[in-house]
Amino acid sequence: MILEDFFRSRTAMDRFRLPPLGSEVDGFCDWLHGQGYGQTQVRHHVWRVSLFNQYLRRRGVHGYQQVEESLAERFIRRQLARCGQTSRSWGSPVAAAVHAFLGYLSSRGLLIPATQATPPYQELLDEYLDFLNHRRGLAQGTVQARRRGLIPFLEHLGADAVVERLGDLSPERIHSFWAKDTRTRSRSEIRETQTALRTFFRFCVQRGYLKRDLAEAIPRVRTYKLSGVPRAVSEEDAEKVLLGIDRTTPVGRRDFAIIQLLYTYGVRGGQVRALQLQDIQWRQGRICFRSHKGGKEVMVPLTDQVGEALLEYLRHGRPDAPYQEVFLTAHAPIRPMQNPSILSGLVGHRMVQVGVSGPRKGSHAFRHRFATRMLQRGQSLKTIADLLGHRHMNTTFIYTKVDLQTLQQLPLDWPEEVS
Repeated sequence: MILEDFFRSRTAMDRFRLPPLGSEVDGFCDWLHGQGYGQTQVRHHVWRVSLFNQYLRRRGVHGYQQVEESLAERFIRRQLARCGQTSRSWGSPVAAAVHAFLGYLSSRGLLIPATQATPPYQELLDEYLDFLNHRRGLAQGTVQARRRGLIPFLEHLGADAVVERLGDLSPERIHSFWAKDTRTRSRSEIRETQTALRTFFRFCVQRGYLKRDLAEAIPRVRTYKLSGVPRAVSEEDAEKVLLGIDRTTPVGRRDFAIIQLLYTYGVRGGQVRALQLQDIQWRQGRICFRSHKGGKEVMVPLTDQVGEALLEYLRHGRPDAPYQEVFLTAHAPIRPMQNPSILSGLVGHRMVQVGVSGPRKGSHAFRHRFATRMLQRGQSLKTIADLLGHRHMNTTFIYTKVDLQTLQQLPLDWPEEVS
């Protein structure tokens, strides 16, 4: 599709086609349409990109080949300042339009990446991550967790985060970082940093970058397995959420199918996001949820309620897009739900919408509900562990805390050791 499919004013179209971006505007329109943008959205995006085009002309940019991300960022900040905003907002219409255009240029290989200085620690970090990947054989999720936990410390070291200076690292420097970094972090984030630092120091000793293991300089954070209580949504509230969804709209059909999966099978939100069309085995009457967070793959029967909800969404709610993932975003740009916050957000929204309150609003509340329901129906912990995809049954023990009668009859040793 081209400009003429969205605009009638010849004057406006001539202005939109001015250099340096004008030669790419028709392609941008077609790309937006393919991403699921409606006619009004395309018109608004093109008009706002024309403002960016004017900005580039005033700065002597003669062709789209000269467009850099840094120029776009400066333009966005300028526009936000005019609106009285002091920092970039992803909700800004101008920012959304410019980022969409950058995405289009990037898809064609025409975007010049913003030049960023390589941090001094990059070589050391790459070597450490390569060690975790190839020598330790850790899962990608674990490697990324180690990376997240380590980078703040390397940034704290600054110019000293290089192999040649690691030998001067002292316990006092580690204590200084720890006291500052852990003030605003959650307990899980602190544990992530603690584990990353310990494995990093041991890696450095093994490579000869440190003369002694400084892991003991990291303060201990004591946590106890199974110390909490599952925060499940009640059975009545779970049914209330499902009944409260308007299934006459595409978004409603999608959200109903997602929450029906969570309620029926107790799978993780990440497993629902990763569900692909071929994972629904209609003829065999079963559905497969891929392994997630180190758990096991789960193959379960496809119930009538789930099957009907999925069919309703696939036939009358799912956008026509070239993706294998079952669940897609409802608004342009149409894409799989890669960001975990999208699915958790929609579940939380549906809970709030019908007045369901509680300490946890998200997909995990339904996972806890499923496990609690299975336990109350007399299912064994081994069966529940298999259905939840737990590799180790110790992970499932926490659900016995919601059923005191079962807890009193539990013949196994209680795994309450310090982790």
